[in-house]
Amino acid sequence: MKLTDVDIFRCPSCRGRITLKQTEQSEERSYGTEIITGKLACTGCKTEYRIINSIPRFVDSDNYAGSFGYQWNAFARTQVGGIQTVWSKERFDVTTKWPDHLKGEVILEAGCGAGRFSGIALSTGAEVYSFDLSNAIDAAVSNIQTDDEKRRHHPFQASIYEIALPHEMFDKVFCMGVLQHTPDVKKSYLSLIPFLKPGGEIVIDCYLSQPIKHIFNLKYLLRPFFKWWKPQTLFNFWSRVISMAFDMKMSLSKIPGIGRFVCEIVPIGRLSYEPEMKFTPDQLKEIKTLSVFDMLSPMYDQPQKISTFRSWMVEGDLEILEITTGFNGINARGRKPAQKSTEIAPERKQDEVLDLSGLQTN
Repeated sequence: MKLTDVDIFRCPSCRGRITLKQTEQSEERSYGTEIITGKLACTGCKTEYRIINSIPRFVDSDNYAGSFGYQWNAFARTQVGGIQTVWSKERFDVTTKWPDHLKGEVILEAGCGAGRFSGIALSTGAEVYSFDLSNAIDAAVSNIQTDDEKRRHHPFQASIYEIALPHEMFDKVFCMGVLQHTPDVKKSYLSLIPFLKPGGEIVIDCYLSQPIKHIFNLKYLLRPFFKWWKPQTLFNFWSRVISMAFDMKMSLSKIPGIGRFVCEIVPIGRLSYEPEMKFTPDQLKEIKTLSVFDMLSPMYDQPQKISTFRSWMVEGDLEILEITTGFNGINARGRKPAQKSTEIAPERKQDEVLDLSGLQTN
């Protein structure tokens, strides 16, 4: 955690200011003082929060997103680097429609997972605050490579319902691949809007509700059983199953004449993505295991209708820039009106109007 962020974070419980109560370890780095371990304390309600591995922890890791914490630490690099980053950037660009250069802007990333989109947001030159409910935030931090990006990256562990930052702080907010996995999707979405500056944009993607299609989707048939398994048990089981199924499909595919047809009885997808991209068998097994784990392990999986999402955007007083379907289902882009409201929300304190001049990139 950067020492300068102490003055920025807010208590997620009472919205009070945070102070650094105790520093157990800190280091001087090229971008300033980094607090490795220590404690934060709210000046109002006196609640204390730990800083562990340079990350302020405003929640415990034992929560409904625990499977994602296990998943993204086990597959920390699977979606980062090489062709995977190319795919992620394409999805990010198509979904957000933001320019490649956002130097001087401040972005909030809700539910960062292993950070597949964190690095892309940082590549724009913006300051990026990334959070996750689970300890996947540790994997995300490990995937930020350059000193310049580390200087502009501000990771923390928090709930989407109690984000530990001032309101109206961000030029842009994005949340990709997350909302459908929260207990209350509407509340999750609306909880992000107060953090936008007037004129700021919010972009999300969310699974699209397709009831008839879902009836025949193996994922939704299996989830009620597998989502209760402990993450490590689920991972061990499916990593073995996928490995054996892959080897079986590979063997069947080599049967002269009919191999390419017979092997399709093993429903684990393609054995090769060439010539577009080249993966080793071990890489393909890892990708397929991640895919199955990601489908079956979440506690919540709640696709939404476009009409429902549109109503939420209206309720949040957003200007609807676009709502359509895309890579992950629903793509929704909205903008907070530039004209500030004359009313101040009861929970919002005057001291939350924050001077961000210190965050601008030199």
